[in-house]
Amino acid sequence: MTGSGLSNLNAFCYPVSNFWGGNAECDHRCHDEVDITLCFEDTAVLYSICAVFWLLAALKFLCGDRGKPAIPRNWLNIAKIALVCVPFIAALCDLIYTATKDTSQEAHFHYTSPIILMLSMALVAWVIFHERRTGLRSSGLMFVFWLAMVVYGSFKLRTLTLIAEDDNGVKDKFRFTTFVLQFTTYIVEFFLVFIPEPRAFRVRAEEADRKQCPEEDCTFLSGITWWWLNWLIWKGFRKPLEYSDLTDLNQEDKSGVVSPKF
Repeated sequence: MTGSGLSNLNAFCYPVSNFWGGNAECDHRCHDEVDITLCFEDTAVLYSICAVFWLLAALKFLCGDRGKPAIPRNWLNIAKIALVCVPFIAALCDLIYTATKDTSQEAHFHYTSPIILMLSMALVAWVIFHERRTGLRSSGLMFVFWLAMVVYGSFKLRTLTLIAEDDNGVKDKFRFTTFVLQFTTYIVEFFLVFIPEPRAFRVRAEEADRKQCPEEDCTFLSGITWWWLNWLIWKGFRKPLEYSDLTDLNQEDKSGVVSPKF
């Protein structure tokens, strides 16, 4: 990165911190380790996560749905959407808080970052709604997004903690409080991803008499690691498998569905 480019980025972050290479408020820090600056976390890291999420969400929309019955409204889906409102409202409060202060004392990213986060949370709510309508019970996109946000929040919390230690307390209590609310929501949302959505009513009725494949109820992480198959592997390890030990195929894996595609 050129010197002028870095200077422009530092001006974008002033007076909170440099973009890279030390926090403006913490030049007296006695820590030996080199930390990621607060501005870098709230711009380069956060914007990259949101940009990738927007791109993947757009591709998801363009690729269409999976043609499965819609999942009925349930407590899990409602809780996911309701929790998304927490970081959205917190970001809105940050934006209003920044607008009411002296603009000469506020970094530019204090205006842009809340707006980016609000747009992302609005898109998250739409994706959750869209995936319920298309019958997706466990989302890989949401797993990756919330994991990235938890990692981002962990680094930011560490930076804020180090700054507070050097300053003998939290200077900006308002933004620290809103961030803690957001970070807590990221963690809760991440763990909710591990709970699959309930099955559609029509699917329940059609498959009442069949021996259901565990893959249909597995989460995204269980699916990509084949963890859902452990029960069959363990049973085959203890004794020879019999036909009665096997489950039915998923509907989309049956020959009647697969053959017409060739």
